Amino acid sequence: MSDHWDIYFCNIEDKFASIVLDMDVWNEIDKSKFSFPKVVRIPIKKPGESGTPVDDEAELINELEDVLSQKIGGLAYNVGRMTINGIREVYYYFSSTYDLDKLAKEIFNEHNYEVEVFNIDEDNPWEFYFDFLYPDKFQLQHMGNRGVVDSLSESGDPLGESRRVDHWLYFNSELDRAGFEGKIITMGFNVELDRTDDSNEYVSQIYRNDYVDLHSINEVTDLLVNVSEEYEGRYDGWETIVLK
Repeated sequence: MSDHWDIYFCNIEDKFASIVLDMDVWNEIDKSKFSFPKVVRIPIKKPGESGTPVDDEAELINELEDVLSQKIGGLAYNVGRMTINGIREVYYYFSSTYDLDKLAKEIFNEHNYEVEVFNIDEDNPWEFYFDFLYPDKFQLQHMGNRGVVDSLSESGDPLGESRRVDHWLYFNSELDRAGFEGKIITMGFNVELDRTDDSNEYVSQIYRNDYVDLHSINEVTDLLVNVSEEYEGRYDGWETIVLK
């Protein structure tokens, strides 16, 4: 288990889903030794409007998950969980076959949760983790956006005013960068500077006045991720001033 856990939100079959994931576990263990994925499915008794547990039930389910993981010990890694439509699923990768069903029921049935345990079929090792659980490029950027927006809020910014927001992007060639900048200027962005960095990538710093509440900035970064990829580029984040 790594120290880098994070959360993101998405829609799966038109249902709101919350996914909490160990983002770096794959980089810190020998994945070939943990190749038996399993899931514990927990029906939430009184889900909130978003389909997730609330208040005391949320605390209880989290505590029971911790107990389960502690009893499993080093036989498996808990890589994450998903909550959707009144169901919590907790995911593990085991080092060998294991009677998780018996242990999970011992822990959860005591609190009147009728849990189910399933094996996860994979064509390739860790396919489920990378192809289903791991966030896509937009979700990854949204996670970064949330960190910046939270920092602004903690600094006393009410987030209600638009302001200059600077963005950085990297390209493989000067031609790609020029093509990107030509298109993005038509969308109201301005080019602050061009330069070539130490790794010979072509950098573009652009800016525009925008709102920085999470919904608004997510729309802006989605746009920039899409347009930059048209020109073989990559988006590398944003910053702005704190308003009070």
